[in-house]
Amino acid sequence: MVIRDIEAGSRAALATGRLRLERWDDSHFDDFARFMQDPSVIRYIRPAPLDRRRALEQHERSLAEWEMYGFGKRAILDAESGGWLGFTELSLVGPDKGSRDDDVELGYFVEPVRWGEGIATEAALAMRDDAFGRCALLELIGRCRVENVASARVLEKVGFRRLRFFELEGGIVVEIHHLSREGWSGPDAARRAAELAGPQTGAKYRETG
Repeated sequence: MVIRDIEAGSRAALATGRLRLERWDDSHFDDFARFMQDPSVIRYIRPAPLDRRRALEQHERSLAEWEMYGFGKRAILDAESGGWLGFTELSLVGPDKGSRDDDVELGYFVEPVRWGEGIATEAALAMRDDAFGRCALLELIGRCRVENVASARVLEKVGFRRLRFFELEGGIVVEIHHLSREGWSGPDAARRAAELAGPQTGAKYRETG
């Protein structure tokens, strides 16, 4: 992954037809803490709900990631009412999760009462375009447990292709999906590809260990 100076413009919200994706800040914490207590929300991502202390630790880590990388969590809000609908994020995968430690993963988490409305796909499309546009990333990873068919469908709709399966500790099996800049056709694709032309453009995904 190439970390660039991408602070300019990073504070602007992303707007879609129905959604407003706001850069993470303290105003989102209470909704996040409540959200991560919902068993339906954490079913495929955590062994147990987050208590408030651990939710605060994650919240503070998310704020720090924005300062370090210029990307991270965004609150998904209803464009008309401003109501909380969940969150989406670009985050470093980290070790022992089936890909390179510094791969950037696209994630999306929506209020269960709003499942089936295409909100996750709409948010993921906006985040994908921000990743390849403003952030100038070369590739993205998507991961989901094999049981989470709905999440796999979102990745497919956004343009990802499955690379392989990977078994985590405890026998949990996840699908690893991948999307490169080459496979992106967002609004800024041609312009950004020209700006970033050079040895790294078009790099193929390779494991490093």
